[in-house]
Amino acid sequence: MSESETRTRFRVLRPGRRFRRWGAFLAALALLFPAGACGVGEEAVLWSLDGRELRGGEDVLPTVWATGPTVAIARARDVAGYDAATGERRWTVPLSSEVCAVSSRPEGGRIAVRFGEERIGCHRVALIDLRTGKKVWEETITPNDPIRSGQVVIGEGVVVVDWRYSTTAFRLDDGKPLWTIDSRGADCEIDVLSGGPVLLAGRTCEDESRSVHRLDPRNGRHVWSYDVPPGYEVAAMVTTRRVVLGLRGSGRGVSRFVVLDPSGAPVTSIDMDGGDEVRCHHRRDLDRCMNVVVSDDSLYARPKGRSQDKDARAAPVVSHDLSTGRARWSTENPDGNHLYPLAVDGGRLIAAQPRKPGSGGKGGGGGEPPRLVSVDVATGKTSIMWRLPSGLYLSTRYGRQYAQGRLFLNETSVTRLDDDDAVFRAIAKPSE
Repeated sequence: MSESETRTRFRVLRPGRRFRRWGAFLAALALLFPAGACGVGEEAVLWSLDGRELRGGEDVLPTVWATGPTVAIARARDVAGYDAATGERRWTVPLSSEVCAVSSRPEGGRIAVRFGEERIGCHRVALIDLRTGKKVWEETITPNDPIRSGQVVIGEGVVVVDWRYSTTAFRLDDGKPLWTIDSRGADCEIDVLSGGPVLLAGRTCEDESRSVHRLDPRNGRHVWSYDVPPGYEVAAMVTTRRVVLGLRGSGRGVSRFVVLDPSGAPVTSIDMDGGDEVRCHHRRDLDRCMNVVVSDDSLYARPKGRSQDKDARAAPVVSHDLSTGRARWSTENPDGNHLYPLAVDGGRLIAAQPRKPGSGGKGGGGGEPPRLVSVDVATGKTSIMWRLPSGLYLSTRYGRQYAQGRLFLNETSVTRLDDDDAVFRAIAKPSE
C-alpha cells in the first residue's frame, strides 16, 4: 500500500488551526531532533492522521477502538484499521452508505455498524471483525420511522439495533433476526441501550418515570428491572461487567453512581459533590463515556467541585469501593492541576493531566506541559509517567484512550476545516 493510499501523516502535534505555520516549523525541527533524542521522560509521537484522512470525504463524528495491534476508526462510509505502532493503514471495510451509529464495546474483537441513506433511514447493519478487517455479515432492518437517531450495541451474543419506537436483535455469529420490540402506542419506550457482558435497556414512560432493565438476549424480555429514583435520569451506563449507572439530578453531569448486583438490586450508591466530569459521546450513546474508570472493585472519578471554590479545577480523582460506596483515597494532583482518569493498567490507574499555564494564563509562557500520570490504586499516590507534547490541550473535544502502553487522542467532530490538521494522535513512552 502506497503512502498516498494510506495518507498517514507524521507531524508534531498542533493545538488548533491558527497554529499551522508554527506546526510546519516544529515539524521541521522534529526531523532534525527526533523524539528519541529528547531527554528522559519526554514524549514520543508515533504517528498522526489529518482531517482529510479521518473524514474519508465527508464530515464525521469518528469512533475509535484501540483494543489490540490494530487501531480501528469508523469514518464517514467505512471502517479503517491502522497499525497501532506505525499508523500504516492495514485494511478498509467499505460500506454502501453513510455510517449512522456504531457499537462502542467490541465483543470478541467484533463491532457492529448501522448505516444507510438519510431519506430512507439507517436501514442496514453489519458486523465487522477488527482482527481480520473483514465484514462478517450484513442485514437489512426495517425502521418504522425514517430517522437517523438510534443505537447499535453488542451484548450477550446478540447485536441490538434501536431507533424510534422499535428495537431489533440479530444473532451475533450469523446475523439471524431474533426478536423485535415495537413500542408504538405504548406508555414506555426504550431510549438507551448498553452492551457487554450484560444487555441493558433504559426506558422512559409518559408519566416521566424511568427504569433500567436487563434484557434476555433470546427474546428481549426483562430479566430484572431497576427503578430510577424520582428526580433522576440515566446519564451514563458506565459498565455492565459489574453494572454501574451514572444518574443525573437537577444539575449538569452525573450526581450519583449506582452499583447493581446480578439480580438488579442496588448494592450501593455514590453521591458526587457538585456533580462529576463524566462526558458521554452523545445523548443516546451513554455507554461510551470518558473521565470515569471502573475496575473489579473500585470506581475512579473526578468530582467537579463547586464553581465558587478557588481550586475547583484541581479537584482530585477519588477512589470509591464498589461494595460499600466509601471513598478510599483522593489524589494529590501534581502541581495542583486536575487529572482525567483513563484506564487501569498493570495495577495502576492511568490519568492524563492537561497543560498547566504559566503566570500569563492559557496563552502565557512557562507552566507545566501535559503529562501522563500513574496512580497507585492502593494509596492514591501519584507519579509522573511521561510528558505529552507541550502544545497539546486536553480539552473536552478530544476522545482519550490508553491501551498497550500508548495514548490515543482524537477530535470528536471532524469537518473539511480540519483537513490539514492532526485530528488523531498516537503517543508512546520515550523508549518505544
